[in-house]
Amino acid sequence: MTTPLSPSTVQMPAQAPHGAVDAAAFGAPHPSAGVEIWYLTGHVRDEDGQEHTWTLSILRHHDADDPAAGPGYCLCVTHHGPAGLAYGTWITPTALRVVRQALDGDQAMDSRVRTALSEALTQGPLLPDRLLQQPVTEAAGNLDITVGDLAALRREEDGTFRLSFRERTEFELVLTPVKPAVPQFGPTGRTPDDTTGLTSLFMPHLDVQGTLLTADGTRKQVAGRAWFEQDWGATYYRNSQTRGMSDLIWEWAGLHLDNGWEISATHARASDPATGATSSVLTRATAVAPGCDVYYLDMSWQPTRHWTSLSTLNTYPTTVRVSVPALGLEVEVTAPTAGREIRSLTVGRAFWESPATVRGTMNGVPVSGAAVVQTRPDNTIGDIEHYMRRSHDIARAEAAAVYPDGPDDTAAISLLAGTHDGTQLDDTAHARLHQALVAPVLHLLDNPGRSWRPYIAATVLGLLGTDPEPYRPLTAATELMHTSALIVDDIQDGSPTRRGRPSVHEVFGTAETITSGTLGYYTFDPLFQRVPQADPATMLRIYQLYLRAMRAGHAGQALDLAGHHTAFDEAVQTGDPRALLEQIRTTHRLKTGRLVRCSAEVAAILAGADEPQLAAISRYFEDVGIAYQISDDVIDLYGQVSPDEYRQGITVRSPAEDLATGTVTYPVAHATGLLDKADRQRLWAALHARTDAGAIEASDLLMQSGALDVCLTEARELVDHAWQALDPLLPPTVHKAMVRALGWYAAQRISEYDSHAPIRPTSSLSHNAPH
Repeated sequence: MTTPLSPSTVQMPAQAPHGAVDAAAFGAPHPSAGVEIWYLTGHVRDEDGQEHTWTLSILRHHDADDPAAGPGYCLCVTHHGPAGLAYGTWITPTALRVVRQALDGDQAMDSRVRTALSEALTQGPLLPDRLLQQPVTEAAGNLDITVGDLAALRREEDGTFRLSFRERTEFELVLTPVKPAVPQFGPTGRTPDDTTGLTSLFMPHLDVQGTLLTADGTRKQVAGRAWFEQDWGATYYRNSQTRGMSDLIWEWAGLHLDNGWEISATHARASDPATGATSSVLTRATAVAPGCDVYYLDMSWQPTRHWTSLSTLNTYPTTVRVSVPALGLEVEVTAPTAGREIRSLTVGRAFWESPATVRGTMNGVPVSGAAVVQTRPDNTIGDIEHYMRRSHDIARAEAAAVYPDGPDDTAAISLLAGTHDGTQLDDTAHARLHQALVAPVLHLLDNPGRSWRPYIAATVLGLLGTDPEPYRPLTAATELMHTSALIVDDIQDGSPTRRGRPSVHEVFGTAETITSGTLGYYTFDPLFQRVPQADPATMLRIYQLYLRAMRAGHAGQALDLAGHHTAFDEAVQTGDPRALLEQIRTTHRLKTGRLVRCSAEVAAILAGADEPQLAAISRYFEDVGIAYQISDDVIDLYGQVSPDEYRQGITVRSPAEDLATGTVTYPVAHATGLLDKADRQRLWAALHARTDAGAIEASDLLMQSGALDVCLTEARELVDHAWQALDPLLPPTVHKAMVRALGWYAAQRISEYDSHAPIRPTSSLSHNAPH
């Protein structure tokens, strides 16, 4: 059994302590290393008593494909002060080339996302990354780096370090080592990811003295303490990554305890970008005692609170319980709940870094301190559909403002029912309203589909440089608009199932479902009231466009219910599908395109889009909605899943369900222009049969005709054409690349479409059978 360490008197644990590394060697560059990183962070207090936490990271990376090009550099500076977080990231042209090479070689990333990002990077860094054209100078034998006029780090002859940097606030600091540098993770200092070959050392405590110059020109004295880490090795950016290779999720806290201990707490996990499955790689504490002895100890890392960024959909732990049994240490590390994400393509897409407080006990004695916490998540988007689906959790949390889990939340139920003005209700009304209005919607809302629509509002706000965080309720408004439409559609279409479960009306009754489903359309108002309010004219404009979109959606549903059989009959007779295609395209535009456009248009107006931007964004997302519906007609033949999933026996609903109900879909329309007259007559008869056998024959004809390929090509061309007008109007950002990839996803969800794989219904397709 391991004996706990006293906070004041070191009692030897089961393993012996390890000492420090050569003080003169720490910080000195390793020119032959493929990558080297200098990372510093500190907590200081100014003369007015205000607290500041800063970090600076300099990364030097060689281009493995062109060693003669010289190294590239990345710089990241953050400042957490009274005004919140300010940060800047810069990258040199060589480093940008290295980042793009790593991106191009990442076969684990969704090909649509990879292509869009690579295409965007041909024009330079993506904001907020900025191109650093100024020279970076570095001494050969001593730590002395100057990054343009942005930052400088130098080791003085007396062993102190001089650091200067700026990001709105300018810092000039002298860092004096109090404790020597030590290896991290273990005596060798090797990181847990052997593929990078990195060695890590850190100096846990340096005293800080210096000045800061605020944006208004005020100079203040500051004092505090700092942490300095140096890493070097073979590479930071992988030149190639294949499916099945894992990414490393890196969660770390650097603790400065008031009793003189410093703890480097590391929790590293391997993550599969395709599935999100993780496995532990390392959970280890490197503890430096007041007397400078070093211990490498087992620990536990238990996040208790998380925050999901609406900008990146990354989830970060913001409160963590850290336990180091050998030290008798039990502490809670608490960071702010939001607003500490640093977005930079130099680390994949983004990471979290924040000051934090430490509270707990050590050997039963109360202990406190300050910390910096950092999370570098799995930034690889293995599948864009699965990635966008993360937005559902945000939408569901925001929807609770009007759709609470239980009847006890009377404020939310009153908001939904429009009785929050003080309308008097009987004692059981809220419970009955929850059962009648809330429960039916939650039946479908809690069984999410692809949930790509809530992502639209967030990414359009980011597209135009607006922080989407204050607008989180828009995700719920978008999801509820779609959910309500599905609830009513299932009644009108007579669909017994939705997303693998009984449809809402099958569970709650048709009349009751009509009422609850229709009410969902009106939740836009109470949810929209929860976002920052624009001027009255803008607010009126937004409400008008929402109501217009709802009217268009109902018009599209009316055309869909009416069907296109007359035009279909004519196309079968003549072999000319143009009129039929126009009819279906109109239905898709009204029923789907206008609702998708509405979500983007509202966000664009709130983000301050100018009129050319607004027009191009509206057009693009309307066409994305149409393209999605075209590809939806194609993917219906696979049971609403990909061909790979279909071959594995995975379906959301029965394959070729639309054909079994006699629906004239987009592929059917194109097939009438591709088949000869005899086969067109066979297709007509198969659809009119409205049977499983008819669906099988119709699907075979569609596959043989090439109609599916034509549909997907048309959908792709539709979004590509709309993108040509939008592309030059947008600043270069990751959001822009993601919007591009979203269009490709909508148009071609069957990216590995096999035109020779026959489609066979797997169960009865009649409306009386579950599917």
